[in-house]
Amino acid sequence: MLRGLLIIITLFCSVSCAQSDGYERLLYLKDFQKLGQRACDENKVMVIMVSRESCPYCVKLKKEIFVPEVKYGELNDKWLLRELLIDGGDKHIGFDGKEIESVKYAMSIKATLTPTVLFLDKNGKEIGKRIVGTGGAMEFYDFYLKRSINQALKNQECTNKIQTGERL
Repeated sequence: MLRGLLIIITLFCSVSCAQSDGYERLLYLKDFQKLGQRACDENKVMVIMVSRESCPYCVKLKKEIFVPEVKYGELNDKWLLRELLIDGGDKHIGFDGKEIESVKYAMSIKATLTPTVLFLDKNGKEIGKRIVGTGGAMEFYDFYLKRSINQALKNQECTNKIQTGERL
């Protein structure tokens, strides 16, 4: 009896400890090339959130905007969202197929302020207006996010070719 109670308490603690921050994490970016091709194939925009683990604004943005958007699916037919952490020394496959460190990539495109949200085509070209920071007004962030996604969908070359009937 006592052993069973201890097991239940242990399980409860491990579940609540795992969810102690109150939100789920975003998927981490591993391969720019594959994600870009997938976005093109699925007629979606590649949305990259450049962030740091130690950035409180990044955490707030993920918790209040991105995780609810992913959970409730309103944008899931328009975007492939990934997080690019730049403070851990992670390496990724770049658009050219070569390995690149996340912070070096962020520096190369001048996205070292966090959070920075990028809207990219399959070649890494920005096709929507990037969003830097949270702007201080989180209640308007969703508007700017959707505007940039819609702009990016219009500017994405593979999207335009599919819509006009051209072969890729």
